[in-house]
Amino acid sequence: MSSQTLIEAMETLLDLHQQLLAMTIEKTEVLQKNDIETLSKMIREEQKVLTAIQVAEQKREKASLLITNQKEATVSDILKELEDAQQERLSELQIALIQVLGELQEANALNQQLLQYSLQFVNMNLDLLTPEQELPNYTKEQGTINPYSEQKRSMFDSQA
Repeated sequence: MSSQTLIEAMETLLDLHQQLLAMTIEKTEVLQKNDIETLSKMIREEQKVLTAIQVAEQKREKASLLITNQKEATVSDILKELEDAQQERLSELQIALIQVLGELQEANALNQQLLQYSLQFVNMNLDLLTPEQELPNYTKEQGTINPYSEQKRSMFDSQA
């Protein structure tokens, strides 16, 4: 019974990771369009999928513990304890999950790069909008402090 539970948990994990991959690919398009509202909605939906993945992962861990009596059993350890048909199905699920996780990593790397470029663009625009900070001038007397040398950078130039 626990081997069937393990296979069901692995199938659930595969389905959830495939959903997450589809969402990540869609997020790439949203990032390219710079649609913040849709991105915010997608992040909330991703959190729901991630929570479901955690639940399925806990179910998988419990089933593998029942099969192998090891807290952190590998798939190889589990395969030794299963029958041929179950071994084959679990191996198929493992290969499919590895493939989806690889694609997910690539998509996440692309999204991270897009976010980094977007952040650099925003910072560059902010630097262009903010006035240059005046360099402190030397004064005749050592004890006199230039009142403009301690001036903070502001978003807008009030003298303009």
